[in-house]
Amino acid sequence: MSIFSRTVRRSESSVKPVNLKLVKISFWSAVRVGFVINIAVGIGLVIAVTVVYFILNALGATALLKDFVGLDVAFPAVLATALSMALFTIVVGTVLAGVWAAIFNIVARITGGVSVGFTNN
Repeated sequence: MSIFSRTVRRSESSVKPVNLKLVKISFWSAVRVGFVINIAVGIGLVIAVTVVYFILNALGATALLKDFVGLDVAFPAVLATALSMALFTIVVGTVLAGVWAAIFNIVARITGGVSVGFTNN
């Protein structure tokens, strides 16, 4: 028997369910978390658009667009569009995180909050 395969035995009496009520979300905490999440989404968006552009460029899709439509798709234009979309996502997402926290606080004040159950296992 290895040290990595040991089992932990707990008796049934050690599991104690606890019910708590979530009655308030800190506005600035929600804004900070929303900002960090939206920064990650923005970075992912820019990387995804860049990878898709390079794949389409390698397959010759940008040359087809130039031949048939007359639209020249250059990397700086694609990158500028992706960065502007990422900036828009960051700003709007951060604002919406604060708005949703404020709405939750108002609704929780009226209804008494959300009951959440926890256990210690």
